[in-house]
Amino acid sequence: MKKLVLIIAILTFSLGFSQTEKLSEKSIVNNFIQSYNSSNFENIYSLLSKDYQDNKSLDNITVFFKRFQNAYGNITSISNSSNEKGYTRFPIKFKDVKKILVLKFNTDNKIDYISINKIKLN
Repeated sequence: MKKLVLIIAILTFSLGFSQTEKLSEKSIVNNFIQSYNSSNFENIYSLLSKDYQDNKSLDNITVFFKRFQNAYGNITSISNSSNEKGYTRFPIKFKDVKKILVLKFNTDNKIDYISINKIKLN
């Protein structure tokens, strides 16, 4: 009986922890979209990990997203994510175009990798 209670306690803790972690990633993505749509590229930069910031300056990030925003406009919707080899993929929609937002989060829930790709047709 003690083992059963222990197993239930561990499962309950594990499920609660994994949901908290997913909520953090979801809030980061929502923050990213809000920042992108309001052209707040400094805030996007603050979501990036230290390693990513060491490789890309704020100017690089600003130029990249301004060009993207000029070409496609604001993000109008986002769909549920899928995970593939440590990368989280979010289908996103702009006014006339659908793309894939690809993110990789580190253990501190900072973005280690970010790209916006074409949707591949099978």
